[in-house]
Amino acid sequence: MTIPWTLADLEAAIRAGWSAETCSPDDVERAPWTADNPAWGHCDITALVVQDLVGGELMVGEVWLDGEQQGYHCWNVLPGGIRIDLTREQFRRGQTVTPGRLLGKRPGGRLPRRWEEYQLLRQRVADKLGPLPGVVEVGGERGRRLAYTDFGGPGAPLLALHGLFQDGRSFERLAREVGPGWRVIALDQRGHGESDRAPEYGRAGYVADAAAVLEHLGLGPAVVLGHGLGGVTAYQLAARRPELVRAVVVEDVGAVVEGDLSFVARWPVRAGTPEGFLAGVGRAAEVVAGSLREYPDGWGTAFVAGDMVESQRGLNGDHWGDWLAVRQPTLLVRGDRSGVLSAEHAREMAVRRGGVRLVELPAGHGVRVGDPEGYRGVVGEFLGWL
Repeated sequence: MTIPWTLADLEAAIRAGWSAETCSPDDVERAPWTADNPAWGHCDITALVVQDLVGGELMVGEVWLDGEQQGYHCWNVLPGGIRIDLTREQFRRGQTVTPGRLLGKRPGGRLPRRWEEYQLLRQRVADKLGPLPGVVEVGGERGRRLAYTDFGGPGAPLLALHGLFQDGRSFERLAREVGPGWRVIALDQRGHGESDRAPEYGRAGYVADAAAVLEHLGLGPAVVLGHGLGGVTAYQLAARRPELVRAVVVEDVGAVVEGDLSFVARWPVRAGTPEGFLAGVGRAAEVVAGSLREYPDGWGTAFVAGDMVESQRGLNGDHWGDWLAVRQPTLLVRGDRSGVLSAEHAREMAVRRGGVRLVELPAGHGVRVGDPEGYRGVVGEFLGWL
């Protein structure tokens, strides 16, 4: 992902977000927050926001004044040992800070303290910089990265899951349309976008990734919206981890999936120009265009074609058990020209389980692209009922 801001922009946005509302109450007991010393009481949540956006590790040291400990101070260390400490300036009464110890990365989930202040500072930074990138590390010691885009907003969380070949950026328009009432978190699913490749592409892995993002962010239960591949992940997550899901939106995919992507093996791996690459993928150009990247040896996709073939193989099969196990309100959106979800199958999905609203719109498989106004209308209406 190309980030349209610099570290200087990030620092300015964070500094602009500090206020009495985000100051630590522990520090307020020692001295009130003032605009003359805006960094006062902000080291903890500032370091967390910096780590969210640029990575690295957290450090903590003890603060001492006149032989008495006055709490702790947090800062960031980036790979290579580069230190970022945006709040060191707060110590103006002769305090000293010990060299510190490594805390590493914060554990996932809701913070045990200062959660509201942390979220407020993040939102103020997003208001300045726009959608914020984020990374969740999964896979234990092997450290596989899952990238996501947080479109921000004070509203309720909505996890958006794209289809095959795409990434979270494909939800940019939807995020604008449903915000600020809904805070859209768009995941780059395994092997797509900026997320790392995975050792396998079965259903359990995709579902576990989606759960990991919600658990890390501490934002559940969330509405989960998905298209195609992401739509199956959405309703399987609702069935298997119901405590994480408030409601489900499924765009044009069924409870039984049959597909063959072996043709992508014939696509070019690299081309000299974006236009040259898209010419080599035929009718898939519209879907693939958003995934193009420039590499040292030419233009290609962010994904590896073989991973898409494996993802489709893992997606194929009978998923009625998961679909029927969902208890959350569900919106099923079908394109009336879809070659993926037939009208008969969609009606069966709605009839066999309660709490399903089926809507057909004049579009193909990519409904939110083929009829963006209609899609916005039905999704917005569904969200309004929740």
